[in-house]
Amino acid sequence: MAGPLSVQDPQADTGAVSRDVRKNVAFLDGLLIEAIRYLDGDDAAHLIDSARRAAAEGGSAPHLDFLFSALTPDEAMLLARAFACHSLLANIGEEVAGRRRLSEADHQQTLAGAAEALGLSKARIRKSVEALSVTPVLTAHPTEVRRRALVERETEITRLMALRRHALEPELDRRSREALFREAALLWRTRLHRPEKITVKDEIRNALSIVRTSILPALNSLYAEWGQAFGTAPQAMTLGSWLGGDRDGHPGVDGDTLRLAFASQARIVLDHYAGEVRRLWSDLAVSSAYAGVSEAVEALAAASGEASAHRADEPYRQAFEFIFDRLCASAQVLAGGPVAYALGPSDAPPYGLPSEFVADLEVIRESLEQNGGSRLVGEQLTTLIAVAKACGFHLLALDLRQNADVHERLIAELLTRSGSDIDYLALDEAARQGLLLAEMAHQRLLRSPFIAYSEETAKELRTLEAAAEAVRLYGPQAIGAYVVSKSATLSDILEPLVLLKQVGLVWGGAEPRAAVRVSPLFETIGDLEEGPAVLRSWLELPLARSLLGKAPVQEVMVGYSDSNKDGGYVASRRGVARAATALAAECERLGVGLRLFHGRGGSVGRGGGPAAEAVLAQPPGTVQGRLRMTEQGEMIARRYGDQATARRNLDSLAAAVLTASQTHLGDDDPKVAARLDELAAASFHAYRGLVYDEPGFETFFWQATPIAEIAQLNIGSRPASRTASRKIEDLRAIPWVFSWSQARFMLPGWYGFAGGATRIGLEGAELADLAAGNELFAALLSNMELALAQADLTLAGRYVALAEDRAGSDRLFDIIHREYDAAVALALAARGGTKLLDDQPSLLESVALAARTVEPLNHLQLELLTRRRAGDEAEATRLAIQLTVAGIAAGLRNTG
Repeated sequence: MAGPLSVQDPQADTGAVSRDVRKNVAFLDGLLIEAIRYLDGDDAAHLIDSARRAAAEGGSAPHLDFLFSALTPDEAMLLARAFACHSLLANIGEEVAGRRRLSEADHQQTLAGAAEALGLSKARIRKSVEALSVTPVLTAHPTEVRRRALVERETEITRLMALRRHALEPELDRRSREALFREAALLWRTRLHRPEKITVKDEIRNALSIVRTSILPALNSLYAEWGQAFGTAPQAMTLGSWLGGDRDGHPGVDGDTLRLAFASQARIVLDHYAGEVRRLWSDLAVSSAYAGVSEAVEALAAASGEASAHRADEPYRQAFEFIFDRLCASAQVLAGGPVAYALGPSDAPPYGLPSEFVADLEVIRESLEQNGGSRLVGEQLTTLIAVAKACGFHLLALDLRQNADVHERLIAELLTRSGSDIDYLALDEAARQGLLLAEMAHQRLLRSPFIAYSEETAKELRTLEAAAEAVRLYGPQAIGAYVVSKSATLSDILEPLVLLKQVGLVWGGAEPRAAVRVSPLFETIGDLEEGPAVLRSWLELPLARSLLGKAPVQEVMVGYSDSNKDGGYVASRRGVARAATALAAECERLGVGLRLFHGRGGSVGRGGGPAAEAVLAQPPGTVQGRLRMTEQGEMIARRYGDQATARRNLDSLAAAVLTASQTHLGDDDPKVAARLDELAAASFHAYRGLVYDEPGFETFFWQATPIAEIAQLNIGSRPASRTASRKIEDLRAIPWVFSWSQARFMLPGWYGFAGGATRIGLEGAELADLAAGNELFAALLSNMELALAQADLTLAGRYVALAEDRAGSDRLFDIIHREYDAAVALALAARGGTKLLDDQPSLLESVALAARTVEPLNHLQLELLTRRRAGDEAEATRLAIQLTVAGIAAGLRNTG
């Protein structure tokens, strides 16, 4: 059972959902049934309506299970589709009622508001804002179950429902309802699952669709607002991506995907620039008869070749005509066709670099200032210049990521094939470092165009060649970083430098330099602990100081997902915080700036939670005005799916970075820090004791969760596991978290906390004191309470019944259940609550609605899993399971 204090208690749910939400959900649900009856007849509608009513009246009652057990495979698939659609519509009903926005409102702030709240002088504020460097990085991690077609359908239903918040005249009300009926019917006719595995090309297209329609317009709007607020538009926000460049464990990513990503991004941003230039062309019909212009503008105007008599005295328009033509020519080179609004190909010379485009815009701006004053320039031109400086022709800076193990093999082969008798893989760490530093001390290459390399090495070299090509075509900001997964030693940082040297992105010799920065990624608990020492050994090298330049800033990525799977929620969060503080201390000691790159997922178990809250809770002195953060899977659509939401989240992220940057190293209470370290260590042992030490746990995981079925889903292009084994160590963090979420355990978000607290004698009152003295721990408790509230161990117990070894599974489930009950009790004691989330009524409502929405899907999934594991190979059964997975994920707004 779920425990006496859980939000899943029936009494706890009573009246939790507000009238507006209930009204919206009932309205949309009625439309769905009406559409099903209209399209598929009374029998289908009756079956679905009966199941829906049984779920509403009894939930887990035996008659619901009896109903599901009697379903044919086709009927099961029909019900799975209906319940999955209901989950999607319930989310919309809640969103339109504004409850979810209310639950997140505490974490929303504007950059201008944050600057004002600091109470600093205008000069100090402007300096701080101009120094900001904030980058959300979109990744292709497979946590978005919904197809793009579904996301677009949801967007339109949300828009139409939002209109109904206002009182409509009878005819408008009828038309609105009919439009919504059509949308519900189209949703019912839209395939909810992917028949084939998604490709990298699909991932690029899906993500860039959101960039084009909402993220780029939101960024443009923000830059305009910041320009008004601060007197100039600071390039505080840029955009990043892993789409097409993240090769770690992904056989489908190579040089071709890198080129595709850049060409697609260039198309979007150049079209944006072209549209802005056309607007400025229309705006600046300034006659030379009334105002002078600079010689530079006259030169641009003359170069346009504009022959129309109607433009003869309008040099700004002529200049913009030439700029437009050059953008068109640039698009032909970078994206394979002219820009939007173009009548055809351009004969004008393309821009060699985005800085040339910016320079032409600056010519216009300076002339307007000189011949009319700064107020004549206008917001649009100022904003275009700021966006062009931030986004260039690449739009999103693409990161390259690869595993350190791959680099080792590449270096070994390059050495062997170059004629060396050195067995690189057999060398110890000191010998490897010496060899790699020797390679960086000269400009000779290991690679030869006359040698045929293995498939792996040849593919990696082609990818690096594509990266070098991108830097030449799109400019030096096109490549964000070279991220090294599984970094554990200094040689892991040196190896990619030697590899980048082979394609001209790094130059060796007496004064080595680099066009791409290398960012080590410390992921496991052990790697996070050793990371500061590795960074120190790197930064103490003359090579590092030469590569980092005159104003050195070193980027380091810290991972939440693998550290959580390795050591549990508390040890992971504390491990990342400790590492961040130690990394900042090493950089400060050596006179180097630090940029932390946070590899967060959407779920609590992978570092999720409100982004701004997470930034504000970072250890003192670790943000330093610079931050990058991954945005993964379903979180991209949720946080940036429409322009208003994207703008709000980008602004609040920048505001949080500005605010968090005002703290300094050493501000933490050492006694609180020491106690949290004790808790993290004890929690690590409690978590490992279950996941890695308990006999039979691996089998329990594979049988008591839908992991086997999730591994077969076509939700992402990346394999679910790094190897063919079933070991938890080899499983990727996303399917690990996804599986526990589907089975309603939510285990990665809380397990180990109570066991660790008990081991060191930590109780409610002291927990409250620790939370008051450490914002990161307070956020940890808050996010953990959400995971506990989302869990339903009554349902989880039914998944346990799927396991073949009932006695062993029941024993493990009893361990998990006791830890859950203890965690709930401690979470409530820490803040003096009586029920999970009772201090956050809006969030409580959201969780309660999600629980009721997905519970029928869980029961249907259990029935289908039972059949499948008993030998039912019907295709309809397989598809129905996939639909239940999609519906549960949609209802919980959570996958991995």
